[in-house]
Amino acid sequence: MNKKIIVINAGSSSIKFKIFQQDNYRVIVSGLCERIFVDGYFKMKFNETQEVELNTLMPNHTKAIECVLDQLKKNQIITDFNEIIGIGHRAVLGGAEIKSSVETTPWVKEKIREHIKLAPLHNEPELTVIEIFQKLLPHATSVASFDNTFHLTIPEHNYVYPIDPTVASKHAIRRYGFHGNSYRFITIQMQKILNKNSVNLIVCHLGNGASISAIKDNKSYATSMGLTPLEGLIMGTRCGDIDPSIPVYLSRQGLKIDEIDSILNKKSGVQALCGSSDMRDVSSKYESNDSKAILAITMYANRVARYIVDYANQLENKIDALVFTAGVGENSMFTVKQIIDKVKLISLELDEQVINNKYESYKLISAKNSALPIYCVRTNEELMIAQDVNEFINKKK
Repeated sequence: MNKKIIVINAGSSSIKFKIFQQDNYRVIVSGLCERIFVDGYFKMKFNETQEVELNTLMPNHTKAIECVLDQLKKNQIITDFNEIIGIGHRAVLGGAEIKSSVETTPWVKEKIREHIKLAPLHNEPELTVIEIFQKLLPHATSVASFDNTFHLTIPEHNYVYPIDPTVASKHAIRRYGFHGNSYRFITIQMQKILNKNSVNLIVCHLGNGASISAIKDNKSYATSMGLTPLEGLIMGTRCGDIDPSIPVYLSRQGLKIDEIDSILNKKSGVQALCGSSDMRDVSSKYESNDSKAILAITMYANRVARYIVDYANQLENKIDALVFTAGVGENSMFTVKQIIDKVKLISLELDEQVINNKYESYKLISAKNSALPIYCVRTNEELMIAQDVNEFINKKK
């Protein structure tokens, strides 16, 4: 029997999934369900070139998962569901008590439930999906891999907020940080690339959701996202750092809390500045001298550059590499150039001859006289989760 591990990333109206061969982590299939609760859309790619695409009703996450399992069997990717021996769930926030990836016991599920208030768009659907899979595939080892656990090594001076400590303690208010599985993967990759057991890095995870972290001796030392994924960089639709009195002011003007939350998370960022959250569109408009796109790119790049300089200072300029990853960081060299151009206190220089070269896993894009090596590295959060699942499976042997 070909044993397999499925990795799940559930959102409020979507489910992304990948299936790995257990023995060698080869990706067998990847796909997604979208528009759950609306109408329903399913797409799946397998055997490298084959695709299935269909519109089908998905009134809830249960029906979406049933669609996934049905299509896996219909397309003979799975012949017997006992082949799926492990399920890895990308969970956003489990608080400070969960230190690493864990099996989804009742206690762990309760911790996910407790933190729905801080990550409602992810924790609630992920908990729902965990319980659905436990009913449909009860034989499979179920593991939750949390976005925030990588950042639990951050020192107190970088995770405490300067607010009333009684209030902070009562409501578990602290910097948690996110994108942890991505940072964990990049750290391991850079150890291999640089042939070093211990690395100090500044890593820019730039996607629609974006963050930046300082990695010191392989561990997270500082990160831009905070109590929630809203803090830090300007993102596709999230505002990042703003005057914290703005939500209070808007509330006093009569806006409801949910309205304010929607504005800051879904109607801000690059989208608010120039009308699109897709950096491909924004860069195209920029090159056409669109004033709003120029404003958006300038603000976006300045914000990232500010964090790079801050983190270089925190690492005492003992940095092995500056790394760009995730959708924008891996693929938009236009955006990377804009960011590097805004870093004035560190003499960074890109190699124009290689920056646009195609690559599979990583490429060095800095010039020889750059103060720091600069890399683009393709991240693989799903692989990290699959490996976590495999560890728990092997412990049971």
